[in-house]
Order: sequence, then structure tokens, then C-alpha cells
Amino acid sequence: MTSEISQKVIDLLSPSIGEFMAKAKVMAACKMVNSNIDTLDKSQIKAFADSFEKVCLNLGPDIAKNLKQKVLAL
Repeated sequence: MTSEISQKVIDLLSPSIGEFMAKAKVMAACKMVNSNIDTLDKSQIKAFADSFEKVCLNLGPDIAKNLKQKVLAL
């Protein structure tokens, strides 16, 4: 089952790129910090946010930076 933090990030991104792609980006960022979508928690949020920004760079650097800030605010 997806962790609460992972689900919030998916919900944040889903309206823009769809749930499937949002989940794939969260999974990729989790993998980069040696976590997974089911176990991501607050203690990993800083490293996850950095990785998530990198994964989202294809959406544009400003959007990726904005998403990182929103993740850190969760």
C-alpha cells in the first residue's frame, strides 16, 4: 500500500500529468534514495525532494523546483 507521503505527492502531480505518470515519477525518485513507494516517510523527505526535482526536470526547471518546494512543505 502506498505510504501517505507518496500518495500526497502523486495527488499533487496527477492533475498535470496523470496518475500513472505521477506514480512512475514518485517510484523513480524513491528508488534514487533507496526507498520505495510503500515505505517513504518524513525522515526521507529532504533526499526524496531532491531526487523528485531531478525526475521532474523534463517538465521544466521552474516547475521541477516548484514541485520540490511543495514536497518539502508536506
